[in-house]
Amino acid sequence: MAFPPSSVHERPPARRSPARRWSLAARMAALVIVPSLLVMGLGGWWLRYEVHASLLGSMSRSLEEKSERIHARLALLPDGRVQEAAGGSDEFSAIFSGWYWQLQGQARAPLRTAAEPVVLARSRSLWDQPDLVVSPARLWGSERLQQARGPQQEPLLVQHFSVQLAAGAAPMHLQVFGPAQPLMASLRRIDQILGITSAMLILLIGALVWLQLRVGLAPLKRLVGVIAGLDKPLPGAAPATEQIAQLPLGADLQPLQQELAALLARNTQVVERSRSHAADLNHALKKPLSLLMAHAGSGAALPADLVLQQTTAMARLIDRYQARTFSDATLVHGPSAGLPVDVLACARQMLAMLRQLHQASDLDWQLVEEGVALWWRGERADLEELLGNLLDNAGKWAASQVRLTVYGRATQGLVLQVEDDGPGMTAAQMQAAGARGQRFDETVDGTGLGLSITQQIVQGYEGRLQWRKSEALKGLLVRVEMAGVVA
Repeated sequence: MAFPPSSVHERPPARRSPARRWSLAARMAALVIVPSLLVMGLGGWWLRYEVHASLLGSMSRSLEEKSERIHARLALLPDGRVQEAAGGSDEFSAIFSGWYWQLQGQARAPLRTAAEPVVLARSRSLWDQPDLVVSPARLWGSERLQQARGPQQEPLLVQHFSVQLAAGAAPMHLQVFGPAQPLMASLRRIDQILGITSAMLILLIGALVWLQLRVGLAPLKRLVGVIAGLDKPLPGAAPATEQIAQLPLGADLQPLQQELAALLARNTQVVERSRSHAADLNHALKKPLSLLMAHAGSGAALPADLVLQQTTAMARLIDRYQARTFSDATLVHGPSAGLPVDVLACARQMLAMLRQLHQASDLDWQLVEEGVALWWRGERADLEELLGNLLDNAGKWAASQVRLTVYGRATQGLVLQVEDDGPGMTAAQMQAAGARGQRFDETVDGTGLGLSITQQIVQGYEGRLQWRKSEALKGLLVRVEMAGVVA
């Protein structure tokens, strides 16, 4: 049934945050440069303010000293006029010297026309120029100085002082002016130095960040280069796990280096075991297929029980190797990724099955255990395959007795020992045991794959497989050690 277009809603693509689109180098650079710029900006502003305040404070103290000297020369006459004492010449006497003063106060009663103060006296350096007008704005960096313009429109700095010329007289305001050009030039020079220093610091920080990223990310670039070259290995090059393990990445990246090497080793192991399974399955299917083909080529009718027997054997082989392939895939997550398996229950089950399989041999099958629960973290199919191959091999060669010993601790791992009282193996045979298709006696039924599969399983769990002579039963002893015992 077709749905109308309006009823179909497509999920919009997930929008990635801007931070995820940034590269690692960009994020590291931003984390260094942005705080550095903030610290430099705030620190530069604070330093500039303190330097300006210091220079302006020096100017303010100078004007204050001059105001005291001017105050000492002024006198208030009985008629309300202000008179400056004669004698001496200073910077306030030279015309347009840049140093000026004005005394403001209330005019005499007959002349008073407004409540605003008027200039009652001023320095001779102003000559015949109009009174100076002070800008109401405060100067940045000083709470006492203000700006003004001189007779020739030169910049001035002015400070107000409250003076009282006679006892009981109304307070007056003394304005002392000084040239602003030298001080402003010094302030501009300081600002230029701060600006140049800030720019040089920014360039230096940028260069250091670039060098830090280039040197700091070099190990990651080497690691990426090795990983990128895995699909095109060079002739004679070392395996990828060795290349990654030998990279000088440092202590910080060592956990990542170890995890990548272990992951590649497990993946390589899974691929190799999958190839071995395919070869083993091919080898194991040859016998029943050859038997069926031989009967078919004879021209006689194939017995139904023979066809059923051989096809059932092939189906079991396929199921077994399919389970082995699934088990190998779980090894990608490490040997401790499986659920805990009851080792003793599995061992008893396999012994019961092998008793039925070798019932005609009338063997004594023994299980030696500690009597406490033993759990192993791994795949149950692997443990069954391992015990089945070892017990089946012992049952083929034993004369009268097969012994399975199971014990383990969380610190020492799982230990399995299978012993028989058969002829055992020579030193050369023990060294060759485990090779695919290796058979030491063609008269004994089998494919020669059991011990090879067992060795692959043990290697998959990073365990150890040993062959030695049994001291108790005088036959062969096979010892398996694997980690993963649950405490």
